[in-house]
Amino acid sequence: MNQILEYIKNEAERAFSRYGNFTSTHEALGVLTEEYHELIVAIQGNRMDRIRAEAIQLSAVALRLADACQDTGFVGRSVK
Repeated sequence: MNQILEYIKNEAERAFSRYGNFTSTHEALGVLTEEYHELIVAIQGNRMDRIRAEAIQLSAVALRLADACQDTGFVGRSVK
């Protein structure tokens, strides 16, 4: 389990380096939805390698969103 958590952390850091912070909760939801859909497709295909990869990516997005909720700038852009 610790290795998977490390993969999730690394994926979250990679995505942050590539895309930066989410601009709002709506953007984060869009990314979560996309990753969730990709996980569904992987599960339907019963592809364990893809299921694992997509589960890690989905978890990383959720982790980034949870972290962003601590940022007052993000909260200010997301709450009206």
